[in-house]
Amino acid sequence: MLEHSKFASASANFKGSSGGNNGARGMSESRLKTMLQDPAKSAVQVAGLSSSMKQVNGMYKRIIKYMSSLLTFDHVLYPVLTNPMKIKSSDIKKTQESFIQTAIFLDRLNPKYNLPIFTEKLFTTGVTYQYKLEDSKGVVYQDIPTAFCRVGYEEDGVYRFQFDVTKISDANFEVFPKELQNAYTSYKNGQTEKLIDGRWYQVSDKGVAFTIDTDVLANGGMALPPIANALIDAIKIENAKDKMEDTDKLDNSKIVHSKIETDDKGRPLMELPVVHEYHNALKKSLPEGSVAITNPFDTRGITLNGTGKDGKFSLLDKTSEQLYKGAGVSPQLFADDNSSSQALERSIQVDCQWLYSFLLPMFTNYYNYELRKASKKTVIWKVKFLNISHFDRDEAIKTAKDQLSFGGSRMEYLAYCGMTPLEFATMLVFEQQILTIDDLMIAKQTSHTMSGNEAQEKEKGRPQSEKPTDTTVRIKDAE
Repeated sequence: MLEHSKFASASANFKGSSGGNNGARGMSESRLKTMLQDPAKSAVQVAGLSSSMKQVNGMYKRIIKYMSSLLTFDHVLYPVLTNPMKIKSSDIKKTQESFIQTAIFLDRLNPKYNLPIFTEKLFTTGVTYQYKLEDSKGVVYQDIPTAFCRVGYEEDGVYRFQFDVTKISDANFEVFPKELQNAYTSYKNGQTEKLIDGRWYQVSDKGVAFTIDTDVLANGGMALPPIANALIDAIKIENAKDKMEDTDKLDNSKIVHSKIETDDKGRPLMELPVVHEYHNALKKSLPEGSVAITNPFDTRGITLNGTGKDGKFSLLDKTSEQLYKGAGVSPQLFADDNSSSQALERSIQVDCQWLYSFLLPMFTNYYNYELRKASKKTVIWKVKFLNISHFDRDEAIKTAKDQLSFGGSRMEYLAYCGMTPLEFATMLVFEQQILTIDDLMIAKQTSHTMSGNEAQEKEKGRPQSEKPTDTTVRIKDAE
């Protein structure tokens, strides 16, 4: 009887292939829903999950890339004049010089390069913390880890952040800006009187935080990604994909059964070591995807091909559709829908309007702060980011061109064409005054531009026909 029990135990422990994992990537849907309800405590974990999901889920990554690269960030500069209707002639030259210097300064900040990067980080982690490093050669921004910071306060529409000095160690000390290194050194020396709660250092105005979460200060300086709710659907997609992998394994699996003869009491007629030898020999000869089973029972073969496949594919399709809905973008952007082009155009307009309303004003406030700080002793300048995306540039240029005949701004027209203030100021001066390009590029004469010649006795227009019409003759006689 003991031998029979050992045989049953050994037979039950023979294994073929193992099933797949749960595909949750370490985070369940219910846990994530709970975390999203408490941003103050879970924002750092959600930001980490979002960063990881962007590397795993292609749809989630494409949505973030789409939102961060949608706008062109074209802009113009304009002065703040106390009385523009009575500007003195002596101030004109000073304003011209100030404009060039301000355009050069703004070009050093390089908004058209940096803002798409800031926007992508913002959509990934909810908030991005940047520290401005500047020298005589240029300006760069250093990204400070989200887990080390929190938004401290808002000044002139610009968020300033605080840094947790306890996060610095001797191993990563050198990678941080000098200001934060000094704060950490003071902390190690026991000088904590300038720290908030004994660890939070208020970074100077060289540090800036960007987020479109209007509740960031109410949530303890923490913010969630703008499309954090789409993470739930992204997890569902990964789970559905893993289940599809399990389905593929089942479709290609085969079970090979070896029955052992037993006596009338159900005891095997073959010794257990011999059974093991036969079983192991069978396992070695089977191809990959096949499973060997050895027991004394009559086993009926059941095909696993296609088991639940339709349901799993349907689940994946529905989950993918829900991801786009949760993020608020059109699936047609990524060739995942066959709806009309008009619906797609309307979806893009809605996405742009959201960014126009929240993203551009935030960036405008920051650059206006930098311009105001740089021009304390001269004319104060402001920047205006235009409401334009890569999808409607042609229409925006056409509208700006039409407005020129009614007194519209030429600077805005050139900005809609993609030129920065420094580009159109220096380029136009270079072309007209240095290259004198109009003298080199002379337009060919046509019937619309000809002003007549001596053969036509200074008459304008095209040469007269040898056989004029009756109407032409009457007009000529009337003259």
